[in-house]
Amino acid sequence: MAGLKEGAAQLRAAEEPLWAAYKELQGAAQGRVASALCEALLEAQKRQLAYLRFLEEELPSDFIAVGSVTSHRVKLRSGPGGSHPVLDELDAGVPVIVTAWSGYWAAVQVPGGRQGYVFRDYVRTEGDGPRSSWSGAD
Repeated sequence: MAGLKEGAAQLRAAEEPLWAAYKELQGAAQGRVASALCEALLEAQKRQLAYLRFLEEELPSDFIAVGSVTSHRVKLRSGPGGSHPVLDELDAGVPVIVTAWSGYWAAVQVPGGRQGYVFRDYVRTEGDGPRSSWSGAD
């Protein structure tokens, strides 16, 4: 396989057509269990495509954890505080790379390379990320 960026681009190109197949599968699901499983598969495919996109980009030099946004219309701000300009609004499930904690704010990178801050209560980190050790006084 080529380098990391090229390999990620190749994998993403191969995986993107599967999105339609997963949506079709979800449409065919009947019953709560089948619907829930298809929704989980669709979310996993969405997350996989986002992670591959991250690998195609310039990755941040600082890293704390991989996570995701937990609520809809979460504001991505230019700095750690509500008075900083809004750069974008993120939907629930958007993957993020957490690069730092700053008080009540998480410095993040989102797919597409944009960096900013979101209120840390709207970020869930994967694995045993540092949120469990957060004291509120970073």
